[in-house]
Amino acid sequence: MNEVKTPKKPMMFYYGIFLAVIILFNAIVMPFLNNMRVKEVDYGTFIRMTTELNINEVEIQDNQIVFSDKNGNFYKT
Repeated sequence: MNEVKTPKKPMMFYYGIFLAVIILFNAIVMPFLNNMRVKEVDYGTFIRMTTELNINEVEIQDNQIVFSDKNGNFYKT
């Protein structure tokens, strides 16, 4: 007797599922992990750390200052 075989799904189907999972991971998990690394401080703390020469790198944006200290910790005002 002839056996009915179900057609195998093409490899592109699995690539599509993998791509969708990666996109969801990048959209949901990665922003959460990136925000955990940046500590929010006030402008006075930034000035104090600057006068103590504890600042490594500074990036001035439109409405905030993002900077890192010499230990590699990131902060924003």
